[in-house]
Amino acid sequence: MEAPNPTPAAVPGETRNCDALVIGGGPGGAATAIFLARQGVDVVIVEKDVHPRFHIGESLLPYSLPILEELGTLDQVREIGVEKAGAEFISEDGQTEAIFEFRRALLDGPSHAFQVRRSEFDRILFDQAAATGAVALDNTTATILSLDEDGAVVQTRGSDGRVIDWRTRFLVDASGRSALTSRMLAQKRPDPHCTSAAIFGHFRGVPRAEGERGGNIRIYLTDPGWVWQIPLRDDITSIGLVAPVDYLQRRSGGIEAFFAAHCGRHAHIARMIADVERVGRLRSTGNYSYRATRSSGASHIKVGDAYGFIDPIFSTGVHIALLSAREAANAVGAILAKPRTRAARLATYHREIERRLGYISWLIYQIDDPAFRHLMVNPRNILGIEQAMISLLAGDFRRDPRIRMRVALFRLIRYIVTLSTPARETRNGG
Repeated sequence: MEAPNPTPAAVPGETRNCDALVIGGGPGGAATAIFLARQGVDVVIVEKDVHPRFHIGESLLPYSLPILEELGTLDQVREIGVEKAGAEFISEDGQTEAIFEFRRALLDGPSHAFQVRRSEFDRILFDQAAATGAVALDNTTATILSLDEDGAVVQTRGSDGRVIDWRTRFLVDASGRSALTSRMLAQKRPDPHCTSAAIFGHFRGVPRAEGERGGNIRIYLTDPGWVWQIPLRDDITSIGLVAPVDYLQRRSGGIEAFFAAHCGRHAHIARMIADVERVGRLRSTGNYSYRATRSSGASHIKVGDAYGFIDPIFSTGVHIALLSAREAANAVGAILAKPRTRAARLATYHREIERRLGYISWLIYQIDDPAFRHLMVNPRNILGIEQAMISLLAGDFRRDPRIRMRVALFRLIRYIVTLSTPARETRNGG
């Protein structure tokens, strides 16, 4: 019998300097590195895994497309993607379906998005970071040795055992749910309004609608939680269950049996997966939603999920990561050029990402509310409210009062429906 390959011996370390070091090679980290490199910043990006690697968050939003074009990756993403013309919500009994077509948004903007395998999507962005001038290291671990007002020291270790101590003027934490700086500084807090977990996997042979609807994301409202259906290339479909943590913790068997039992209770989902083939194993994750107490420090900034994540019902994760990457790169670039602007730049960054998360989080928090579900599967375009909701679903998070006023009206209507309609009626979409 062959002996297992030994762990590579550590190679004596060296010390190197850089202007900015990004931990995390997902969309937020790679986009930040690209934007920084284009400013002439000496930037290093470190990813612990080897691209391509599995990840969820496969449904992009239309308003991500202009950012991908800025990054120079839109054509490549188009090649790997399934065109997504809208989002569909299905009631718990499967009798009512609502289709939100992005081309019907209140304001002019991108009319479609793409569904993508994250393994391919993330690799495109990571490779673009390298092509733009960043030092891109994957299969490399990163350990923060120090973090203070003068910068950070981050030790990286490659698969060959090579150790480098990077002295960087600014650290960008794009480590995703690992949330390295939040954990290091004891800043990570669970979101008390959204305590979900998920079970998910890839399947072959899932039926799809004809025409452009075949690329839509479908959200099946279940009791409890909800199930996503995301069509990918090569007849692969991503399906995932998101439900309260305590519901999943009550399971008596493994996640495969639990997933099958939950889907089997809902006739519309059971029919969808009756004759499908699972590709690979089912995966699970808990502690889905959280927020850091601070988005930055004197010499670091958090991007995307490293700062906070909320339930993925509206597919906002990648979009928020790309938006915050652009804003973080602008802030870091300005601070490196003019250190005296540090406080103002970081304060502006924090206000913007908090505004965005606050704007979308109210809707996400309502996903189990019967009145909210009723309105989502029975949309009405009174005063343009449905079109404003489509704008929101498309990722149009601008401060435009035309959208904001109508979203506020939607919230008011939900409140009125809550007061006037018995819960048992709204639960059935009636």
